Amino acid sequence: MINEQKRYCYRITHINNLPLLLQNGIVNKHHPNASKHFMEIGNPEIIDVRRAKPVRISNYGIIGDYVPFYFTPKSIMLFNIITGYHHPIVPKRNKNEILVIRCLIEVLANLPKWFFTDGQGNDMISNHYNNLADLIQIDWDCIQQSNFSKNDGDYDRPRRYQAEFLVYNEVPLEYIESLNVYDQITADRVNNLLNKNNINLTVNVQPQYFF
Repeated sequence: MINEQKRYCYRITHINNLPLLLQNGIVNKHHPNASKHFMEIGNPEIIDVRRAKPVRISNYGIIGDYVPFYFTPKSIMLFNIITGYHHPIVPKRNKNEILVIRCLIEVLANLPKWFFTDGQGNDMISNHYNNLADLIQIDWDCIQQSNFSKNDGDYDRPRRYQAEFLVYNEVPLEYIESLNVYDQITADRVNNLLNKNNINLTVNVQPQYFF
């Protein structure tokens, strides 16, 4: 079962972005430390929509100002990336190219501004919350079972599966709980770079995080 204790949120990135991650933490596209060398792996159409989509909490700005996480590493986006389902809009990647960043929700909640949603953040019917007590609004069952299928007639399930935790502007490196990869070869590559930079960060081999 994924995220059994409901404690984590996850973000995926290309492994080639690791040097930037170690240097700057996780930053949004508008951050002064955002690099032109950052390798995007998401859907550019969704990224563009977020530039103008307001957070439905007073004085929280636009969704594009935030760094998004999912409550599962096995996001629909990761499925599309690994399977090539939306290639070439979303380029197909090998599993060993993907780095899964894992954070503790309670730790991220110490940052100045954050919110979460009970479904895909861009969707008009998804609700926005800034109180951890409202995490009960998340459909944990479909998330923990990695089930975003519509085959049983539940056409809203993919939206609920894509519930998000979003942090304003940046997530400093020290707020990252672990880095997770598909195989040991990739873990060795990550650990070598961490050692060269004298950074102590847990690296886990988690093939169950991938499709």
